[in-house]
Amino acid sequence: MATVTSVLQHGPEEIRQLPVKGFGRRSILQGDVEKKRSCKLQSNRRIFFRPVASIQYSEHKIKAVEGHRPSLWANLSFSFDVKGQERCREAIEALKEDVKSLVTAKDCKPSDKMILIDTMERLGVAYLFEQEVGEQIDQIYKFDAEDGSDKDLFTTALYFRLFRQHGYDAPSSVFDKFKDEDNKFKKTLISDINGLWSLYEASYLRYHGEDVLEEALVFTKHNLNQALPQLDSLLKEKVSRALEIPIHRAAEIVEARYFISFYETDESRNELLLRLAKLNFKFLQNLYRKELGDLTKWWNELNATSELPYVRDRIVECYFWAVVIIFEPQHSLSRLAVPKGIAMGTVLNDTYDTYATLEELEIFTEIVNRSDDKEIDRLPKYMKRIAHFLLTVYEEQEREALKQGRSYAASYALELLKLLPGAYLKKAKWYKGQEVPTFEDHTSIGAIVGGCNVLISPIFMNLASGSEEAVDWLKREPAIVVAASLLLRFFNDICTYEREQRTGQFPTAVDCYKIENGLSTQETLHKFIEFSEDQYKTINKEWVASRVPRQFMKPALNYARAVYVTYGRNADGFSEPQKGIESDIVALLVDPITI
Repeated sequence: MATVTSVLQHGPEEIRQLPVKGFGRRSILQGDVEKKRSCKLQSNRRIFFRPVASIQYSEHKIKAVEGHRPSLWANLSFSFDVKGQERCREAIEALKEDVKSLVTAKDCKPSDKMILIDTMERLGVAYLFEQEVGEQIDQIYKFDAEDGSDKDLFTTALYFRLFRQHGYDAPSSVFDKFKDEDNKFKKTLISDINGLWSLYEASYLRYHGEDVLEEALVFTKHNLNQALPQLDSLLKEKVSRALEIPIHRAAEIVEARYFISFYETDESRNELLLRLAKLNFKFLQNLYRKELGDLTKWWNELNATSELPYVRDRIVECYFWAVVIIFEPQHSLSRLAVPKGIAMGTVLNDTYDTYATLEELEIFTEIVNRSDDKEIDRLPKYMKRIAHFLLTVYEEQEREALKQGRSYAASYALELLKLLPGAYLKKAKWYKGQEVPTFEDHTSIGAIVGGCNVLISPIFMNLASGSEEAVDWLKREPAIVVAASLLLRFFNDICTYEREQRTGQFPTAVDCYKIENGLSTQETLHKFIEFSEDQYKTINKEWVASRVPRQFMKPALNYARAVYVTYGRNADGFSEPQKGIESDIVALLVDPITI
């Protein structure tokens, strides 16, 4: 499997040495920032840019925006095999007791048990044994996690990663024993490929200030890349995939599909686990296809693509995000609510950023904020269509919430919805030269339009854990949710910068930071990579340190994973899936699995 090298996968020290391809254009900033470092501005100063004229669109000539490709999936259709699905369910149930006995076996060494749990998680079946796996991890953490043991690098890193993934605050000091007298990782470790791979994966669970894991990332990445051409085919495929997308930032069920293909060629495979993994993936894929068929029908009935041709038609990509955020089969209602929310955000984003006039946007924002449908006649026809679209999405969510006695969740979802138009209006005024932002302004708005809380709120309407306590937690703007939203903004800023420069969306967050700090484009983009890594460290720490139930936080963690899968290949994989997530969508939804 080919490795896609991304500038977004490098640690803070390493990225300073990397060239950023495709970002060599001079911006339209007044003055040459590349050369005039002596004119560095203070970050709290307002900067004055040349206004960009707004474009008026005729009521009768609503047209597509140049550069938006049509959907890759226009001809995609699936049938749902009801009988086949039931047979698959029965086969899974028949295997579960035997696999459960593997998890709970008392005569299994702790290290072998950890390898088993890691394998089950990679195969996408650990969720079927959530209680048993949790109990085993807890026992091993209590009785077999002591520092100073004789565990090798592979086992030490595996324990560390699984503990943190399961919410235990494992200390990074366990890796100190693998350093030499100069406080560098021992050169003898270079030949231990499995150990390097395990340490590489563990490094992505780092917090702020964990220098040993920053060093581990650089050390392992360099040496794994150096060793890659000489590895045997199976290990080479596993390491290549990890270098492309580390497991902690990967989409769980998508990675399961790739790992199944690796595992079935592994001579040490457990045939029971392999069969369960294949049946489980087939069951989920069939369910996802049915859900996507229902979603596509809903999207087509809204006629959003034909009536609003300037909007990106990305309903399949929206659904892909939903599966990444919440993949388990029992969460169909939540999984269908997510892509509708993303589609809603896409309509708003494309309308505010690239299409409507300021006058239209100000009226629309006022109407949404006041929830006053009596004023809709003030809008042009196409914006009435958008208002209807938003109302349809919200009313569907409200009905589902009321069915389950969760009206409190629906009312909060509406509050969050109302924040989006105001935030997008701010950005529109910046791009049309009406207001002048700072980088701090961009960051504040980015926390809103990043939208993690907007997507989590409808999930809570349908989850068993979506109690009033969960909604109250979300209202407090928890750090893990804010970090996930900012993560999307920073990644998006990096991957869309060149396109935004071409299309006149100016001044972007990158432009503002660049001129405020007197940096080059390349230096600025590297800083945004560091900002992104900071958000991941916050997410990692909150995942372990926060005392709220992890089922509240899991959608935010998976939201961050969706961001990485979509943008971590140094491309806007949502707008241009052929540069990012197309292969993952094919693996998840199109290619059948052979049992």
